[in-house]
Amino acid sequence: MSIAAPLPNADLLRLTGVPNPLPLLGGAEVNFKRTGLQDCDNQRPKQVRRISTAYLGVWGLRELVDDTALLLSELVTNAFTHGDGEVVRVRLYLTDQYVCLEVRDGSREAPRLQPVGPLDENGRGLLIVDALADAWGVTEGGACVWCTVRRDVHQPEGSR
Repeated sequence: MSIAAPLPNADLLRLTGVPNPLPLLGGAEVNFKRTGLQDCDNQRPKQVRRISTAYLGVWGLRELVDDTALLLSELVTNAFTHGDGEVVRVRLYLTDQYVCLEVRDGSREAPRLQPVGPLDENGRGLLIVDALADAWGVTEGGACVWCTVRRDVHQPEGSR
């Protein structure tokens, strides 16, 4: 696992509908090597939740910790379960209006929402992302799933 500051990805932010994504106010990139060991790889969502919680705390956005941690957890779980690459890259960055999340897993196939029955044990990850994220999508070719969370989404009425 490695952590590095990312470069802004204006093209991906433009996909979210953010007209001018800059200035980039902060960010982090975490790269998880796929070990092939189920116990080790199953720890990655927990690790990324802790990392995102720390960054949101530093950025003064503790009110977004729960949603952001859940979103990243679902995306990272999907990446390790269905992805193809040797490395899963997680980017978390901040603009003036959004917390932006990206998970790259080397897939060539784009994930998609699937119907899920009430007794199904799996398959709800993207439904959760769809419900919680302000916007989400998949890059062409399916290698990166991204989503955004509005920074002011949980502020009380009248404080904006």
